[in-house]
Amino acid sequence: MNFMPVKLLPIAVLALMANAVSADDAAAATESFFIELPADGIAMTHGGKMPLAAGPPGIALLQEPGIDNGLALLVKLRGPDGQVLGFASELEAFPANADPLHENVNWETDWTLVIPARGSLHLHEQEHSGEVGPKIINPVLETGTAWHGTFIETTTVGPRPDGNGVIVGGTGEFAGAVGTFVEIVTLTGFESPGVMIGRVELRITFDPAD
Repeated sequence: MNFMPVKLLPIAVLALMANAVSADDAAAATESFFIELPADGIAMTHGGKMPLAAGPPGIALLQEPGIDNGLALLVKLRGPDGQVLGFASELEAFPANADPLHENVNWETDWTLVIPARGSLHLHEQEHSGEVGPKIINPVLETGTAWHGTFIETTTVGPRPDGNGVIVGGTGEFAGAVGTFVEIVTLTGFESPGVMIGRVELRITFDPAD
């Protein structure tokens, strides 16, 4: 990720689709939050081996043993109308000595969403890179030629048996929240040296209160 401003992608139509609750699931409430890349990036760091640009310049890398397989991301968070309403952190921990872009690897990810007017929400998932590595990132790294197009991948693969992530807890409006979520990545570009362009959607389904 770099941190240069870019034109934001339209999200209104996708937001309406994401927040629609089917007649068969009328008791559940679904809400989506969005991150535009790279515009909403505040800071990102990792162990130095990831094919993503750490930043801003001078940020410390996670090079110490025990954390050198991690990734830390801080971003702005948008609502369905595209307006910034909060911020979020994503912390990823990869298996030791694993290469998630070349191997069949799942890893642990924790999200913390902070929406000052509403409270905070803690989410946990297991992720898999799917076809993002072999189809997009690896060819760009090998050739140096930027990729632009549209590629959508749901990276959440657990820990629930149905492949969804889980709501761990929350504060304020989200205190006592229970439910599931998925992370959906829509890539529209990937440029050397590791600049990702697109959108991340966190689509959260809250279980009805007892």
